[in-house]
Amino acid sequence: MDENYYSLKKVASMFGGPELKEEITGLEESGDIASQEKYRSGALYRKGFKGSDLSKIGSKVGYFKKFDRPVSLCVFTTKGGVLKSTLALNLARVAALHGLKTCVVGLDIQGDVTTALGFDDGIEDSEDLNYILEKLNRTKGLSDIFNNTVRLNDAIVPTDNENLFLIPETPELVALNDSLSNINRREFWLKEKVVDPLKEYFDLVIMDCSPNWNKLTTNALVACDALVSPLECKINNFRNFKVFSKFLLEFKNEMKIDFESIFVPTRYSLNRKLSLDILEWYRSSVPGCISGAVRESVSGEEATALNKSLMEHCPGKAPAIELMGVLSEIHRRVETLIDNETAGPHGEWQQKPQASAQHQENNSWR
Repeated sequence: MDENYYSLKKVASMFGGPELKEEITGLEESGDIASQEKYRSGALYRKGFKGSDLSKIGSKVGYFKKFDRPVSLCVFTTKGGVLKSTLALNLARVAALHGLKTCVVGLDIQGDVTTALGFDDGIEDSEDLNYILEKLNRTKGLSDIFNNTVRLNDAIVPTDNENLFLIPETPELVALNDSLSNINRREFWLKEKVVDPLKEYFDLVIMDCSPNWNKLTTNALVACDALVSPLECKINNFRNFKVFSKFLLEFKNEMKIDFESIFVPTRYSLNRKLSLDILEWYRSSVPGCISGAVRESVSGEEATALNKSLMEHCPGKAPAIELMGVLSEIHRRVETLIDNETAGPHGEWQQKPQASAQHQENNSWR
């Protein structure tokens, strides 16, 4: 669990802005949230909220509220290096910081989101081969679920946030991708065997895909309620997007599905006119493109290296404020999607059946 401390100013900035300070103080005084504690910072003692208390605060004052039903998001584009896994990391951590029980499903053989969530910490720096081999052997993933060697709940691992969990990427994803070609309803395996069962326990499921079309990617698109796709504000991605959008439309028509497409401009530069021109073209010409954007920043790279969201790393700074706007807009788009869906026979959502007591007891991640 996160043992860092955050000042009132930082917590307010993390969940919306300095105007939240009074509301947070009121919640603290009423006992609705844990009180600040004294902690040592160098030679000084300061007051702050424990990192483990942030999700309780976020659920009460934050901008990323729990959805009316479980939601699955697919983070995907056909170009690498466009902040795809960074976007998945920030979505996941911010949702968890707002009290949403969140599970990230790693689908990229490069394992970027698994590393970004801190699961591989210690492996590269360790000189103990036995430790490395033991951890690798203990790590279970989607391939193990496919081969029926483990149950779904055995592949789910915790992170430093009590609301955030992960099914890590493993090298066997390559074999799994090939194996999916040999089964019936091959595009639906992930939805039926992984994502739908996860949605019985989690508020949000985020799938981080490889930057190419493969069976795992098409499975993720079939399993998602919405696609979150980064649009890099550079000329190469500008050309790539036209091909990508054509493939996406053909796939939707072929599969007869119509998930929401949320496009997020990324890596724009305030100092480059071409970058800003591409950003404006995306906003004006791409259906589903949000108005916000994620800039190139050293702070963003630092946050990812520290396995944190940008809002945790530098709350109140310009890159964090911009990203907060991006995540707020993604949240609104998903809320609108849910609102526009067909309601149940009595105008209310039909609840998923609860898992059996025995099943619940076997889930150590619950």
